[in-house]
Amino acid sequence: MPTNSYDLIVVGDDLAGLCCAALCARRGLRTLVIGREDQPARYTLGPFKLPVEPGVLPGRGAGAAARVVRDLGLDHALKRRGREVRTAAQLVGRDLRVDLSADLSAQARELERELPDVAAAVLAAWAGATAVAHAADALLDGEDAFPGVGFFERRDAVKQAARAAEVAHQWWTSVAAAPAPVAALTRAAAAVGGRAVDPPPIAVARALELWRQGAPALRGDGTGIRELLLERLVAANGEVRSGEVTELVQGWSKIAAVRLASGEELGAGQVVAALPLGDLVAMLGKKPPRRLVELADAQRRIGWRYTLNIVVDAAAVPEGMSPTVLVFGDDPSPHGADGFAIHAGEADDQGRVVITLASVLPAGDDETAGAGPSAAALAPRAAALRGRLFAALDGIMPYFMDHLVLAHSPHESTPPLAGGGSSYEVGRGLPAVMASVWRGTLEGAAGLAAAPYATGIKNLTLASSQVLTPLGLEGDLVCGWNAARVACGIAGKKRDFLRDEVVNA
Repeated sequence: MPTNSYDLIVVGDDLAGLCCAALCARRGLRTLVIGREDQPARYTLGPFKLPVEPGVLPGRGAGAAARVVRDLGLDHALKRRGREVRTAAQLVGRDLRVDLSADLSAQARELERELPDVAAAVLAAWAGATAVAHAADALLDGEDAFPGVGFFERRDAVKQAARAAEVAHQWWTSVAAAPAPVAALTRAAAAVGGRAVDPPPIAVARALELWRQGAPALRGDGTGIRELLLERLVAANGEVRSGEVTELVQGWSKIAAVRLASGEELGAGQVVAALPLGDLVAMLGKKPPRRLVELADAQRRIGWRYTLNIVVDAAAVPEGMSPTVLVFGDDPSPHGADGFAIHAGEADDQGRVVITLASVLPAGDDETAGAGPSAAALAPRAAALRGRLFAALDGIMPYFMDHLVLAHSPHESTPPLAGGGSSYEVGRGLPAVMASVWRGTLEGAAGLAAAPYATGIKNLTLASSQVLTPLGLEGDLVCGWNAARVACGIAGKKRDFLRDEVVNA
């Protein structure tokens, strides 16, 4: 028998699920998030609090994510935590550094300085990206969920997606025919700045547009938007609990309870799954919905998100370096040192700066499905990636090793590389599991969606990074908003509930 009951239980802690939980809690649903205690948001080495993954919000809360920012009051929180910087983000390639800017005259001057021969072509391509990004607003910022829920909503979503995809295809065809630097600079923001590998044209345009609008550099230890969502959830009387869910107990064609590894059962009016489809299927016992199994089988892992934290003296940070640097090679890709993102924090009282590198460790041909290899099996490849990132970083921050305080990845259990003869003991909870990067295509979604919200069980909704994978963080927030809309609809709220005054304002 259940020991406690909730209107909504979010299983897993993907960012989309946390967003959904915060929105639903603010509308009066008794909400619980069950995450894994072995997945810390941060860890401690000596006096330093280091992130497991960097947290930034491209676009400063603009675009389709803006309504989440407004609804949860994150606009004020972002302003309080934000840092005033001259340039929020830069693209850095071989013998090239371009400050990203939404100001057309400033952007033109930047490109003329770095690439005078193709500056006009790059500006034209980026203007086209803006048009494509806005064409996708109907999909991602409309009244209906995307991908659609229900027959009529799905039908309309497919039509809108087809129109947006046609506009994006025409734009990308013209970009591909331009000189090589034009396509490389256009793709880099999507491939390096998000989680996408070989993203569809719409995702390229959205990412570039948002990065040009800027990414707020948040004060704190790097947990960023995740930390803010958890704050809003708890403030709205939502609960967060560590635990391992072993089974979603079914009864009368719906989920009746959530069973934990400890044997405890928690009653659930409905469940939101903020985890990979394969893990969800495993929790449904012997008879999961056939459609759900097919969707899980269609997902392909293309890599793991890898983080490397480096603490240096402030003297190692080049003058004019922005808080976010998107580094790309000749073939812009987030694989290894060919493409990665640098996130630089503020100097502390002792003049030390935390630099967080985010990259992707590619998956092998035999690792595309299932749980994947263990952390121990991935350790040698992760160590090799770290070496390549060190070498690439030296070209951007010359002599940073001379100012090194420590370097460590949360995905390693070994002591960090420390400068000055210091030593640091690795704390509990490490190594942290690397989050998988997935690829999957849902028919009629312009390549943007890999899975729907509906699962085939009427009170079980999907809200994970697998829904709108190519859109990165924006996709997570859009997914969370739409999943909250579905969840409140199931709970009996009226269709336009997200326009109503919230219960816990």
